Amino acid sequence: MKNKSLKLMSVLLILSLLLVACGQKAEQGNAEANPMQYVAKEDLKTSIESDAGEYIILDVRKVEDFNTSHIVGSISGDVDAANKGGDDAKGTENLKVALKEATGNELGNSDSKYALVCYSGKSYAQKATDLMLEMGISADQIYTLEGGMKAWEEGGDDYKGLLE
Repeated sequence: MKNKSLKLMSVLLILSLLLVACGQKAEQGNAEANPMQYVAKEDLKTSIESDAGEYIILDVRKVEDFNTSHIVGSISGDVDAANKGGDDAKGTENLKVALKEATGNELGNSDSKYALVCYSGKSYAQKATDLMLEMGISADQIYTLEGGMKAWEEGGDDYKGLLE
């Protein structure tokens, strides 16, 4: 009986370790499967100032934070419900509304480049990237502002001057 209990405990321990490892791999999975490409704040600033319109800027932070302050010309595409609450449908809906506002098409344009702005250039931008890829937008069109809004705000007066 003692031997069976020991075997059962060993099996349960191994299963637990496998589940933890699988969970960690799943969290890393999207970043590995959908790696992000970045645009430096200097390049995005140059694009804005030259009116080149090289990027459509999608601010994927919470709409409340967008309303407080955002980069001039950016459009809110709040993915908080998807990133924090697992509601991908809501995040996708918000991105489609933003894309329609920016391009006239809820799936964007095949010749546009999108600069995603989130808090630090990580989880919100990764979620938005994943959702946009699922919508059929090409990976070579999606960029993330390196360092996010935090880096922009820390860039000095030249960057703060481009906030609304």
